[in-house]
Amino acid sequence: MLFVRFTDVPDTRIPNYERLTFAEAVVATHDLHQARSEEGTSCSGDFRLFDQKDELLYRGTFTFGTEGTYPNLYHQVKDRVQRIRTKKEDNAKKMWLLDEIESETPEDYKHHSVRSNPIVSSTYQSRLTQLQRRLIYGAAAAGIFFTSLFTATQWFIDKEAHAEQVTGTEQRWLDAYEQALQGEESSLIQLLEPKDRSEEENALLVDLYLAEGEDQKALELTDDPILIETKLAGLNLSDKEKLERLQDFQASHPTNEGAFDIAVLKRDHETVAKTDDVEWTAPRISAKVTAYLFLVDIESANEWASKTNDPAVQVKIDNYQGIMAAIDGLNEKLKKTSSKDTSAREKIQAAIAAEEVELQTILYSD
Repeated sequence: MLFVRFTDVPDTRIPNYERLTFAEAVVATHDLHQARSEEGTSCSGDFRLFDQKDELLYRGTFTFGTEGTYPNLYHQVKDRVQRIRTKKEDNAKKMWLLDEIESETPEDYKHHSVRSNPIVSSTYQSRLTQLQRRLIYGAAAAGIFFTSLFTATQWFIDKEAHAEQVTGTEQRWLDAYEQALQGEESSLIQLLEPKDRSEEENALLVDLYLAEGEDQKALELTDDPILIETKLAGLNLSDKEKLERLQDFQASHPTNEGAFDIAVLKRDHETVAKTDDVEWTAPRISAKVTAYLFLVDIESANEWASKTNDPAVQVKIDNYQGIMAAIDGLNEKLKKTSSKDTSAREKIQAAIAAEEVELQTILYSD
């Protein structure tokens, strides 16, 4: 995760010397830039970009309002980073930083850039995980593995042009990576298939096969149906498409995990609640908690929430209990309201209906 600290911003709407996540900094700069533009004023302030260990990655000055060039911090950092030429051994680090700002920026703030830079479509949710993308960067950077990306962060500060261009081989990897981000995994698969692959590259190829719908090829690389089924359940697909894929795989390679994940998609809460013998991942624990909420078993939901470090699971329980309490209060109020007071009863019933809609939203938020 990336963090930002602003200094010397004269407008109090941007907190100085406060550690903000990159996403928070993007939103804050966007809001102040828009507000200053509407006011017809301008101001500037310095910022520094850090990794989670507080090691400095980048520093610059952002201008808000009428004299500003960029609508928010995302566009400035992305533009400046893209235009800095690096030595080939540093190229992976540059791409890692680009990937981090891409993944951490809310989608709505990636639009309306005043510059027309060639960027990956901001509306496309990459089917590659961050770990996979970092592995690609490592391959593209002539042997630098993704783990080295965290070891030398000062490389990027105040770097100017005078660096070497990437080689033809590296460029093929970079082109394949960009195509994979756009949903065309075939080029990357063709580069990996004939290669003497490392364990990490083999894992990447498995995920590329799954992204392409080649579930059997993925299984042949691992001989682990539980792993493949779990990865299938985690794909960014519609519920209908995911259910069809899981059912097809379950028919030929049945597992308890497959039965569980299918029950989750079918919203078979009783089956989800009573199933215990599966490999417990964070999404499955979350699904278990949700099932118990549907069954109004708060004690069991809390028990399972304690098995995960995901704070969103406990938040869901808390929100559920808050809304249920509100609904109970409204129902009690409705009982005490005279049947002759039609207007008052209609308002209470409308409030109950709104709470019930919110309850369904919370329960299906996964």
